[in-house]
Amino acid sequence: MSTKLYWEYVLAQQSNQWRSPVESLLLSNANGVATLTINRPAQRNAITLEMWRSLAEITARLDQDSSVRVVVVSGAGDEAFSAGGDISEFSEKRRDPWQAKIHNGRVELALKSLARLSKPTIAMVKGYCVGGGCMLAAHCDLRISADNALFGMPVAQLNTLVGYRELQRFVHLIGLGATLDLLLTARMIKASEAQSIGLCSQVYPLADIDNHVAELTSRMVNLAPLAQRWRKQMVQTLLRKPDLLDLTPEEGMLPDAIYDTEDYAEGVAAFLGKRAPVFRGK
Repeated sequence: MSTKLYWEYVLAQQSNQWRSPVESLLLSNANGVATLTINRPAQRNAITLEMWRSLAEITARLDQDSSVRVVVVSGAGDEAFSAGGDISEFSEKRRDPWQAKIHNGRVELALKSLARLSKPTIAMVKGYCVGGGCMLAAHCDLRISADNALFGMPVAQLNTLVGYRELQRFVHLIGLGATLDLLLTARMIKASEAQSIGLCSQVYPLADIDNHVAELTSRMVNLAPLAQRWRKQMVQTLLRKPDLLDLTPEEGMLPDAIYDTEDYAEGVAAFLGKRAPVFRGK
């Protein structure tokens, strides 16, 4: 499907009646894995402004839930992870600079909350992953893609701009050249190309991706949650302070502080005792 036909299809679908935010974002938690599903398959899982607001609240709740070790973000069905923001509401809720500032602020807050979530996050991408949907996936730690995935940032076709923070995320993730390629050409790229530029790390056949993600998360839930949280914190610090010259005392001590934790003692004891460790995040 061409980019033009894609946008025509999306706009037509998004004009239909949309679900309430509660119905449009489904959250489940089983065996330490929380799954957040964007549930608007008829609209290719386009995200409304209210859904962006709810996303920030949901991620904040997940961050405080000690039973959650890994978070998976997905789209309902096999046709789309997310087609991006719901264009059908732009003329009402994004019609001038002041409304756009409010709208963009809610999107940015949701993406920032997702990126700062202390648990590992995985975007399981099937089908279209475009615009705001692509930004959502980019703010997860890992992106695992089905072979039918299509990625794109065709915002130039709407005469809109990606915000500074979101632009920074893409440059950090895939580099300046690949970021400009996506934005200036407004083209869609297949999963294989997305993997080659670092936009996704693994690609599986559509029929197999659910099993592969389930296997991966079942392994990850048994890893040390404290080390996972602090590792993510260190990466964020590195991105903010790449020269490492202005680290706070707490930031500088973090790699060594792990050795004064119960989970470190448990990890060593389990290895020497040839048993599986039981980590408690302490």
